[in-house]
Amino acid sequence: MFSCNLSAVVDEKSPYISIKSVGSCTVLSLAFIFGVPGNISVMWSIYGKLKNISVTVLLIGHLALADFLILLTLPIWIYMLAVNKWVFGQVFCKVLAYVIYSNLYVSVFLITLLSIERFLAVFRPFQLQKWIRQRVFQKITIFIWIASALLGIHSIPFLSPIQNDQPFKCVLHEYTSNTQKVAFILLETFVGFLIPFCIIIVCYIYLWRKLREMKFVGKRKTDKIIVMVVGTYVICWIPYHIFNIVDVASVLLGTCSLQGIVDIGGTIAGALVFINSCLNPLFYFYYAFKMKSPTKIFRLNMLFENIFGMETEQNPSENKENTTERTNKDIIEMASSDLQMA
Repeated sequence: MFSCNLSAVVDEKSPYISIKSVGSCTVLSLAFIFGVPGNISVMWSIYGKLKNISVTVLLIGHLALADFLILLTLPIWIYMLAVNKWVFGQVFCKVLAYVIYSNLYVSVFLITLLSIERFLAVFRPFQLQKWIRQRVFQKITIFIWIASALLGIHSIPFLSPIQNDQPFKCVLHEYTSNTQKVAFILLETFVGFLIPFCIIIVCYIYLWRKLREMKFVGKRKTDKIIVMVVGTYVICWIPYHIFNIVDVASVLLGTCSLQGIVDIGGTIAGALVFINSCLNPLFYFYYAFKMKSPTKIFRLNMLFENIFGMETEQNPSENKENTTERTNKDIIEMASSDLQMA
């Protein structure tokens, strides 16, 4: 198996390592401080305060839960970086890594589903309302959690750090062959990013063209929030998968210089992944505090209520049904009047 001695590329005792560790700890600490309470507030506002939840808000709530579970592991990783060793055992190392991988899949699939839902809301509104009545999105959401839990299992066999090493670290990937390594990285890149990314891009190319023609301000605001969530995800995840591709290239070309780049850049790219999980609540709070409200504390609740209200107002199916009901009622009343006159 092709392998590189990274100590030849980067000396473990060099000042660079300590600087990298301090930088990583700082970034991850900020992600934890802002992300955990932020996602808790989003879940509390949606599930604890809202009586009616639209599909968009439902997916936002599940996304907040997935991000919360990812960020909840950060104190452990921060401690490992600070002391430069792993003291929690091999089993706990695998459990934490599994939680991260499975919830990362949940996040990307939910964001993809959000993009599809926004596309249907603009181009296939009647089909969207049919799916809503049939609770299709709720079923898909459950399927996403199950599928992600199964996909997360594929990372466990590769989490086999050697505990005899000093200091022992929770190494996320230990491969037995180059084929195994390439297969794992390509699976992660294609299923976890490239395929969802292509779906997202197609949806938003069409949405961008359509939104320029729309005059309904509320609808545009809802879509802007989702665009920011999706855009942030893409920006934060692209570096991680670029370094994945570079890692595959280093194996195929058999060069250690590329592996050194992956080792350095992978730390930064990994931090961006965690940052993505803390940014979404900041976007919601930003739009919530732009709203006019007598009490600031309930502005986040009002934001999600407004999203539900705006989607209800533009429900073509409901509007059509209401119009039909009014027409039928008028016909019945007119028939009754004719009978009385007769």
